Amino acid sequence: MSERRRRMALSAALHVVSHALAIVYCLVTLGEPHRSLMLTAFGCGMAAGILGLWAARTVTTKAVGYRVSFSILLVTLVVVALGAYWDGGAASPASLGFVSTAVFVASYTPPLRLMIAFEALIVGSYLAVAAAGQPPRPGHVFLYVAGILLLTSVCAAQARIVARQRTQLRSLASLDPLTGALNRRGLADFAGPLFRGCRPPELSLLCLDLDDFKLVNDRLGHAAGDALLQRTVAAVRQVLRVDDAIARIGGDEFVVVLVDAPEPVARSIALRIDETVRELTGVSIGGATAPADGVTLEALLRVADQRLYRVKQERRRAGGASSCAGHVVTTGGPGTF
Repeated sequence: MSERRRRMALSAALHVVSHALAIVYCLVTLGEPHRSLMLTAFGCGMAAGILGLWAARTVTTKAVGYRVSFSILLVTLVVVALGAYWDGGAASPASLGFVSTAVFVASYTPPLRLMIAFEALIVGSYLAVAAAGQPPRPGHVFLYVAGILLLTSVCAAQARIVARQRTQLRSLASLDPLTGALNRRGLADFAGPLFRGCRPPELSLLCLDLDDFKLVNDRLGHAAGDALLQRTVAAVRQVLRVDDAIARIGGDEFVVVLVDAPEPVARSIALRIDETVRELTGVSIGGATAPADGVTLEALLRVADQRLYRVKQERRRAGGASSCAGHVVTTGGPGTF
């Protein structure tokens, strides 16, 4: 289960548990007024949480996940407000539902403006219950609201620190530490979602291999080789568009992902990469385009790598000629490089 689905399932489970506790409270105080209404309301809230648990297993996008989670949140807020009102107002134990709801919103780390809007809605709902229900003791509402705001601020700050650390760790796990390019995991995370649409994407992959890179390490040292790799990545990035990406998948092997790039566009970018990198070192390039050459990342990588190997063989047969056409373009039928 993905991190998004785990968080969604956890929040739904918390809603189920909180409403279950409220139902137990109603059963313990069954002789008090409005218990049948409260049981019905908290039962609906518990059902919404169970629905959220089911949705956590089926939701595939972040946007839908947010909509489901906050729909459940709104149901919970209405249920808590009604339960607290029927139980006597702001001083009712059922008002603790406002606290748990506020903590949930703060911990879920939505966009800051959205979080502030929801927290204002929660506090406003509590104040409405305080105004409509039985009058609480003096100072009760002030302390309750102050407590909600303080607890919310602490939870929100801590949740954002954790979220920032998680983002930093994810970034470190997805990047090559030497060049700053994506690594294999980062390549899969970047390109994988592009193939999950309703139709095969029209994108291209380029496999790059630096010529005679081992000689650079042997003759000039590994520091010179590392510098060459860094300068190569920087040079390729100057050619790429905003949505494109480069990944380092081996010692001197790179993969370039060209988003929304049919074969003519990919061929043009490959030639420009060859011209730019050739100022630093020789490079061989093989390419593949979806959906003609495959509709998965693995299939395109396999085809592009085969064409890269063919380019290197043709170059060897040509005696190491360094023409642009010899490095990039191989013969083939429609849809091939």
